[in-house]
Amino acid sequence: MPESLLFPSEEWVKEYCKRLCESPDYNKTGKGWKDPIKFKMIDLGELKNSIPYDSFILNLQEGKCGGSEMVNDPTKTAPFELTATYTNWKKIIGGKINPTTAMLTGQMKVKGNIALLLRYASAAIAMVKTAQTIPTKYVGEE
Repeated sequence: MPESLLFPSEEWVKEYCKRLCESPDYNKTGKGWKDPIKFKMIDLGELKNSIPYDSFILNLQEGKCGGSEMVNDPTKTAPFELTATYTNWKKIIGGKINPTTAMLTGQMKVKGNIALLLRYASAAIAMVKTAQTIPTKYVGEE
């Protein structure tokens, strides 16, 4: 079993991008998608010192991930931005909150065309399932 990767480290995000490219489910459900997505963590509180980046961007196109970028600059945007607390990101990645439900209940804030995003709900679920295949550890957990 590979060593657990810290979320959201550069290693974790690169592994996520690689696994999205290798996921037949995401490759199929993400077909037609053409935009990068920024994933942002807010309300980090005391975790701020332990997390070098509060955001990352995945360059998603046609069911593949064409690369990733770690971001700490609030002016660096993407056509779509998904924002949630670190706790809620852990719940989404852990499968305790469905990503569509998180959007609709305000546990995750969305910037961009929500109607378009909701059309790709099955891709979002495939993305979460792919994230769950990564051995992950979280800040504050041993």
